[in-house]
Amino acid sequence: MILRTNENELYVLGTIWSGDGLWFVSELNRLEKQYTDITIKMHLYGGSVFDGNLMCNALESSKSNISLEIIGLAASMGAIMALSVKEPAMVENGYIMLHAPKSGSYGEAKDHESAASLLRLMEKNFVKKITTKLQISEAEAKTYIEKDTWLDAEQALALGIISNIIPSKVETILPIEEPSQYGETEVYNLFSNILLNPAAIGLPENMQQNFNDNMKKLLIQTFALALTEASSDTAFIDALQEKLTAEKNGKESAESALKMYKDAQISAMVDGANLEENEKEIYRKIGETSGIEALATVLQAKQKPVEAGAPNIGAIIQNSGGSATPVGRSDWDFKKWQTEDPKGLEKMSASEPEKFKELFNANYK
Repeated sequence: MILRTNENELYVLGTIWSGDGLWFVSELNRLEKQYTDITIKMHLYGGSVFDGNLMCNALESSKSNISLEIIGLAASMGAIMALSVKEPAMVENGYIMLHAPKSGSYGEAKDHESAASLLRLMEKNFVKKITTKLQISEAEAKTYIEKDTWLDAEQALALGIISNIIPSKVETILPIEEPSQYGETEVYNLFSNILLNPAAIGLPENMQQNFNDNMKKLLIQTFALALTEASSDTAFIDALQEKLTAEKNGKESAESALKMYKDAQISAMVDGANLEENEKEIYRKIGETSGIEALATVLQAKQKPVEAGAPNIGAIIQNSGGSATPVGRSDWDFKKWQTEDPKGLEKMSASEPEKFKELFNANYK
């Protein structure tokens, strides 16, 4: 996370990592000793729930008059922080995203059970904050975190999450019409020119160059840009736009290929089952909405008997054209296949579906 202060303003940008909560509390305490009124300007992707809770507690217990402005995105733990302030404001082109807390675990069954128990406690805390802020029932509050819930400024104002809409600080690199189609990472990145132009967020002139250099270095490392810290802001914006557009196009292409693969599997399963013509569409819908594994389960009793001596069509499809990965490509990732051999990637979706899914998930999940 990036913290910057400008008189009584505290800028909170980026991702909350482990330890950032203590840093935030330290900076807030320092400002509280100097100012009665403090403004938090936030552009947060989310991050550590534990550190985020520490930050929320500091805001709620502060003796100063705390104002909070969402100057880009308040996602995940950033949204919960917005719920911890009495009258938060948000820029007219900003977004809030609420969802249930997420984590991963490793180990034995008891380790996974412990992680699940902890997630439920965190989720309970999220629901409590939403219930208190919006003055709604617990059941209704849970609907906001059952999936990624995106809210623009007008929607957040209507619900009572924010109390005021303020003019935008910057324009995004690309227009955002449906934030749920981008996801929090892309929406956060589309506001990245906030970081490229510190003048837009009001930092003193003597801090601007150092802030620029640090941010440019961070962006070069994060996005593997072929630029240097001496490159212009325009060059950075153009390079980021190209990266983001390529990423979006690549994701759409991969999702299209995956859909074709799933549709082909569903059709093969439905056609191979003992179904009447008027039943097939029903089972196709089951596969499309609930997944291939669910379809396989409900079709178990409907399978056509295999005729003696009939060829193994699944094996023929699996092995058509050869299923072995060409020599020298065993270490290729999804993007490498898309760039170097997109037709080979499409072929893999049919001949080696498990390998295709593994590469797709590694790149997009």
